[in-house]
Amino acid sequence: MEKSTRDSLLDAGLELLGRVGFRGWSMRGVEDEAGVPHGSARHHFTNQRGLVLAMVRHLLDGDIPAVGETPHQQIARWLGDEAGRTRARYELVVASFHDAELAAELVRGRDHLVAVLCERGFAHTDASGLVTALDGMVLDALLRRLPAHEVDPQRVIDRFSPAAQQ
Repeated sequence: MEKSTRDSLLDAGLELLGRVGFRGWSMRGVEDEAGVPHGSARHHFTNQRGLVLAMVRHLLDGDIPAVGETPHQQIARWLGDEAGRTRARYELVVASFHDAELAAELVRGRDHLVAVLCERGFAHTDASGLVTALDGMVLDALLRRLPAHEVDPQRVIDRFSPAAQQ
């Protein structure tokens, strides 16, 4: 199935942000990355702020584990094929320190991820702790430029898993 122009812009925006950071990021660059005519981003998102907020929502929707996906598989995905999007997530986190609306969107996404883990049997405190611990592990792996196969989150997962509580 072919992506819509809107989804192409969102994916391209995240990939570009993850690759060049906000200093090298622009709406025109996103359009070039997506291979769409200039003006397309403004048409779909009104302005740069609208695009960035839509990118955050798009990113967070993709962060939710797929049905049957384990936290271990999710981390491998974030550090493997989706490493650019993962780097973009941290660019957005830093930007949110000075932007309450952006911070609220990121918190909403984290809370949704915790809720999904609760639906899968984790206690709320454990789900929250797991999200925080894995987030730190992923950030450390990105900083060290470790490939996904060198990161083993299993001890962290086991620490917070419902089976460990029995």
